[in-house]
Amino acid sequence: MSSSESDPHELPEEKYYEDCPAHGPWLRSVYNQEQQEWQGVVPIGCPACRRDAQLQTLLKRMAIPPRFANCSFDNFAVESAKQQTALDACRSYADDFQQMHTRGVCMVLRGNIGTGKNHLACAIARQVSAQGYSSLLLTVAEIIQRIRATWDRQSQETEAEVIERFAEVNLLILDEVGRQYGSEAEKITQFQVIDARYRAMRPTIIISNLLPAEISTYLGGAAYDRLRENDGILVNFDWESHRGRR
Repeated sequence: MSSSESDPHELPEEKYYEDCPAHGPWLRSVYNQEQQEWQGVVPIGCPACRRDAQLQTLLKRMAIPPRFANCSFDNFAVESAKQQTALDACRSYADDFQQMHTRGVCMVLRGNIGTGKNHLACAIARQVSAQGYSSLLLTVAEIIQRIRATWDRQSQETEAEVIERFAEVNLLILDEVGRQYGSEAEKITQFQVIDARYRAMRPTIIISNLLPAEISTYLGGAAYDRLRENDGILVNFDWESHRGRR
C-alpha cells in the first residue's frame, strides 16, 4: 500500500509500504522529489523478519542444545530470593556485556543439578548474540575431544590453531566443568583454553556442580585465579532441583 505526507514548506513525499504477515507494514521505498525517482529504504524484505533470521543464525552458531533453545530471562522460574539474585546477576552481565567484554570479566555459575544454570547461561548467550557478539557453548568433554582430534596425523589443524579459535570467540561458555576424570592432561587442556582467552581479554563463563574450592582444585589454581580477575562474578544456585517436581 502507498501513502503520502505533505508539509507546507516541502514538496509532498510519497512512501511505499509492504505488508509483513508477522510484523505488519514496513517501509519499502520513498519517492525522491528532486531526482524524480523511487529510492529503496530496505531493499530486501521485512526488517524485523531479517533481524529474526539473523538471530536464528547466531543461535545455531552458539551450538545451544535444542532443550535450551527457548531459554530466556523472562521465562526463568523465580520462587525464592536466591533465584532472583541469580537472575539479576546474569541479566546484568548480559545487559552490560560491552563492558564485560572490554574488561574480560568472567563468570562462574555453580550449584546443584537442575537449578537452572544452563537456562541462564543460554539466556546470556542469546542476548549477547543479539547484540552482535559471537558466543559458543560447549562441554569440557567437547573441548577436550576437539583438541585431541588435532593429535591425529591426518588432522588439518594444529592444537594451537584450535585453541586460538576458542580464544577468538567473544563469549565462551564451558559446561560440565568437573564431570571429567580430572587427569593432569585434562587440566592442562582446560588451562590452555582459559589462559588463551585470559590473554586475549575474552570473557569466559563456566558451569559446574562443584563448590568454588573444588572448582579451583579441579581446574588448577592458576586457571581459577584467571576467572576471578577484574571482579570475576560467582553466582550460586543453592536450591532444590526443578527436575521431577511435577
